[in-house]
Amino acid sequence: MKLNIKKLAVAAIIALSCACPSLFANGLDNRNAIGMYVIGSETPIGGIQYERRFTDLFSTKFGTYIYYSKADNSDSPVEFNFTVEPDFTLFETSWKDKVCSRLFAYGLAGYDYTLRTTSHWDSATSDIVIDSKRNQHTLIAGAGFGFDFTFFDHLSIPLQFGFMGTLNDTDPNIGFCAGIAVRYAW
Repeated sequence: MKLNIKKLAVAAIIALSCACPSLFANGLDNRNAIGMYVIGSETPIGGIQYERRFTDLFSTKFGTYIYYSKADNSDSPVEFNFTVEPDFTLFETSWKDKVCSRLFAYGLAGYDYTLRTTSHWDSATSDIVIDSKRNQHTLIAGAGFGFDFTFFDHLSIPLQFGFMGTLNDTDPNIGFCAGIAVRYAW
């Protein structure tokens, strides 16, 4: 089989002409993004996050995390959280249509549920015995600023800093928080 260089060159030019506009498009025009996120504080939260930009100035992020473990020795066999994070764009710019960024202020509200268990090893039965189970409900609130960098129109990496507080039945607290996400934007 003889390789036809002319046909290969034409195919490569067509493929590049179709791919290049998406590499140099403006990532600030994307209205949706989905990926994973984490916000670290005294009570870290994270999971899957979806963002919807309603206008150039306002967007909302929805995040959730669910964990279940059937293992008897787990001290938190069930965990669940849900967060809503509206943000307001303060400034945005595009650098040569390859990297876009925006500065935003955000508010955060959420709920976290954890089933806490205590257990001990029973040597007589060679089994783990659960001593107690306790439901822990936590309300989450926070606010701060962030930077959302979009590379090549689709890779969105937001960084955010602020304060986050948690209120539950044992130890309410407030402190500095920092977060990062990696998302696909379209």
